[in-house]
Amino acid sequence: MADYRVFGAVDDTLRALLWSQLQFDSEIVSIITSEQQISFEPPFKLVVDTDPLEDSLSVFLYRVVEDGDMKNQPFRRINGSQLRYPALALNLYYLITPLTNTADNDHRLLSKAMHIFYDNAIIRGSQLQGVLGNTAEELRVILNPMSFEDMAKLWSAFMRPLRLSVCYEIKVVFIDSERETAGEQVRRKRLEFSQIPG
Repeated sequence: MADYRVFGAVDDTLRALLWSQLQFDSEIVSIITSEQQISFEPPFKLVVDTDPLEDSLSVFLYRVVEDGDMKNQPFRRINGSQLRYPALALNLYYLITPLTNTADNDHRLLSKAMHIFYDNAIIRGSQLQGVLGNTAEELRVILNPMSFEDMAKLWSAFMRPLRLSVCYEIKVVFIDSERETAGEQVRRKRLEFSQIPG
């Protein structure tokens, strides 16, 4: 469980994971040379007209939805008389876009990022950064295909020409509630039975 800073922690986790393997690939480090070139800015901010400001990989959080499977979780008991509301469970959607000046470099950078996410489909333990560090949380990284039409609409909203991109879903991210309510423990149960006349 984590507080409202969890989005930043997921960002830092993804960047650290990517850079931990990109930096040791000789072909990739000829394209991007520092961790800071993995950017969380929307891709349209990283280009002028159609040309990238510099070679980079945009990891842009563009959508957040509540996880339907984790709704209606039970309250957590804080002490004998206080209950805390369940955490808000969210799924995060990231658009991954390589931004270089050649299609060849775009292809290499994107395929390497996809390879890293595929091999690290569950992120846990020491890989987690920020407020997720030292917790038992885990993040599931799922390739989330987007239709060509939806991708075109997204880039149209960016007011930029369509670029090679893929979408990933990161689930489940929790934000702890601070709301509490009184709730006594059940001390005794009594069951009563009666016979229904036939």
